[in-house]
Amino acid sequence: MYIVIVGCSEVGYHLSKALLASGHEVVVVDKDADRCRLLSDESGIVTVHGDGTDERALRKTGITRADVLVAVAGRDESNLVICQISKNIFQVPRTMALIKDPKNEPIFHVLGVDVVVNGIRQILARFEEGVPGQPLIHLMNLRIQGLELVSVSVPNDAAIVGKRLREVELPPDCFISLVVKKGGAELPSDGLILEPEDELVAVTRTGQEQVVYEILTGVP
Repeated sequence: MYIVIVGCSEVGYHLSKALLASGHEVVVVDKDADRCRLLSDESGIVTVHGDGTDERALRKTGITRADVLVAVAGRDESNLVICQISKNIFQVPRTMALIKDPKNEPIFHVLGVDVVVNGIRQILARFEEGVPGQPLIHLMNLRIQGLELVSVSVPNDAAIVGKRLREVELPPDCFISLVVKKGGAELPSDGLILEPEDELVAVTRTGQEQVVYEILTGVP
């Protein structure tokens, strides 16, 4: 696979080396000539010294034959422009971008960026996974814009303990997709009785996670 990476800071540096080690053909673009030289000398990766938002710099990478464009430049605005140029001018089949500000994620999706990696969300997810007793974990962003998949652990004193699933009222467009009990995973059914330490995998609207969390973990 031929991959063009724009940005040779820490993320781009390590990503390019990992992709090369996996057998991909990688070209990296960066405005910093020293970073380009360092990466090229260390790993033999082809680098282009230039601004990734400039069509001429992208053209030098052979982007017209690229399978994937990955934008990991320092600013969200730059990454969006890079993806737009790659998709609309050079017809790159798949674009990916790293963002720093979560508020920008919907814009990237609306404008056709295929994969958006929210750095803050990734850090938060790892934090949530590593904190003992953390009751809510972001599992993933679903392909449908505005929907997310989360996992909620039911505390011993939650108001929903002992209730049937049909008795739990969630916000519109939010629903339980899987219930993981001590004995194994079960598909949701109206008569399923909820117990302490059940893991509930829920589909929620973006921004409704806290509401869902409070419903599933709140005390009487």
